[in-house]
Amino acid sequence: MKKIPAFALRLAVFVALSLFCFAIPANAAVSKSVKTLNVGKSYTISGYAAVTSSKTAVAKATPSGSKYKIKALKKGRATLTLCNESGKVVKKIYLLVTDSGSFQYNTDPLTLAAGKTKTVAADAQTGCTVKYSSSKETVATVSSKGKITAVKKGTATISAKFYYRDTLVKTLKKKVTVKTAGTSTLKNLLLTGLEPVGSTMYVWGGGWNEADTGAGTEAVSIGVSPQWKKFFQKQTASYDYRTTRYQISNGLDCSGYIGWCIYNILNTTSGNPGYVMSASKMASDFSSRGWGAYRAKSAVSNYRAGDIMSSSGHVWMVVGQCSDGSVVLLHSSPPGVRLCGTSSASGNTSSEAVKLATHYMKTYFPAWYRKYPSCSKGSSYLTDYAQMRWDLSGNSIMTDPDGYRNMSADEILADLFASR
Repeated sequence: MKKIPAFALRLAVFVALSLFCFAIPANAAVSKSVKTLNVGKSYTISGYAAVTSSKTAVAKATPSGSKYKIKALKKGRATLTLCNESGKVVKKIYLLVTDSGSFQYNTDPLTLAAGKTKTVAADAQTGCTVKYSSSKETVATVSSKGKITAVKKGTATISAKFYYRDTLVKTLKKKVTVKTAGTSTLKNLLLTGLEPVGSTMYVWGGGWNEADTGAGTEAVSIGVSPQWKKFFQKQTASYDYRTTRYQISNGLDCSGYIGWCIYNILNTTSGNPGYVMSASKMASDFSSRGWGAYRAKSAVSNYRAGDIMSSSGHVWMVVGQCSDGSVVLLHSSPPGVRLCGTSSASGNTSSEAVKLATHYMKTYFPAWYRKYPSCSKGSSYLTDYAQMRWDLSGNSIMTDPDGYRNMSADEILADLFASR
């Protein structure tokens, strides 16, 4: 009889043992999954002999024929155990019951100067974790604690991803715009605001799009539109804005003007998202972006360079305050974009601010002043407007290297016009 080689014998034994092992039924692993459910909602599980909940106060399992109805009762976590006919556990479902406050993250757009940081932390329901990420780390990065660092000019999306037992259950996103450091200064804002002064008519809807839902082409363009000056040159002293409504390319209304100013200090190219909106919303909206502090009209006590002032019918920008409490301002109000002065705090209509505004309009914008010499605004400008004051801490978009925040109106105007 021929002898079987040793290696062949070992191979035969290995194959036999393998076949024997595979023939033995193994204990199947318990299947596990994660599910989220809002408070008050329910879903149905079928195909199991029994379903139980580890926390019946959070989620209750009720049999209904061959099915089980799972009802979410209150915010929390529960484990659903699913058994077969023999009572063996075959599946576990880790249930997360959520409500409207379970996952919170401030998704308002954020603008930062390059090199600046701001921490925007998410709040997750107990038992969940948050992971942050940036769509463009060359523009903005984000730490594990939500600290956003502006790297260079551009836009990025910061995502806050919420996990329960390593399963993604929610994603909230925040747009971050990074601007070149140094361009957003109070002085630059006011110099930008002066560009259309004395050559741009007030046009109802000017600066808006045709749908009247936001910024139009002119308000998201860098620089002054040539059409504005052409339209101004055709007008007489009897200009009536009521006859030019919605000629949106011929001039600017109040919110169109402020929106154009903001766009031109935050952008270097045309066509990006704009900042034109209802006048009443501007101060609060800009504040919500992290640009500055909002004050209701009843809380306004003084006025500083660049303050954005909003009411239900108008919005304007502060140049500076005078010693008598009057304010020099920039705005677009019939007949157009110009410097004006309010009455004094005591109601004097021949205030320091009115005199300053008149002097500068007459001296530097003579063609306008000959047609439209009025530079006076009433005391309602000091009582009826909410305020957004720019954050100069270095954690937002605005800076003040020129010290305008601490200057009076006459000092600011002298420096502005010396710089033009």
